[in-house]
Amino acid sequence: MDGSVVTVETVYDEVYSRLRTGITSGVIAPGGKMSIRSIADRLGVSTMPVREALKRLESDGLVVFHRRSVTVAALSAKEVEQIFDIRWRLEGLASEWAISKVTDRDIAELDAILSSMERADIEPLQWRLRNQQFHLRFYECAGSAHLLELIHKVWDKVEPYMAIYATNVESFDQARREHRELLALIAERDPPRLLDATERHLADTRTVVLAALSA
Repeated sequence: MDGSVVTVETVYDEVYSRLRTGITSGVIAPGGKMSIRSIADRLGVSTMPVREALKRLESDGLVVFHRRSVTVAALSAKEVEQIFDIRWRLEGLASEWAISKVTDRDIAELDAILSSMERADIEPLQWRLRNQQFHLRFYECAGSAHLLELIHKVWDKVEPYMAIYATNVESFDQARREHRELLALIAERDPPRLLDATERHLADTRTVVLAALSA
């Protein structure tokens, strides 16, 4: 969440958007406390739009209101496991639908995203953004707005923990190999092997996240 002043005509939506981005990107960490007054002061707005934005974020399941404070929702290790299981169910279905519709142009765009992820100087935050872009770009090929909406909601819950992943792996080499395998199987239009590779990819990511949480 940056500290530039919000324009008056978009106060509520802008405050909501900035807070949501800060939470889902992991900049505001799970379990972190937030002060309505300090947020308002930083953004140069009154406390009312901040409170309303936080109420909306509460309905999204991203923050929790306590008697005197607001905290970013934090998942237990068991809940993280469950979220990854949900991801697999939804993303497996999206992969099944997408692979029959993916075009050579789609594959070229996916390849370009992976190439940008493979830069030696890429920062963890940029890697995470490209990682999400790669997966969601493929799932768009499924042609289901409803399924994509559900996947976005699950990603919102797990993305703060992807920050843990990105900062706890020694390198992105394994992730690079797994993504390249996924792309190759997409290009081959091989659904069974793609589903197996996707499941293994999510399991490997979950293992790193859970190990970091337990530490």
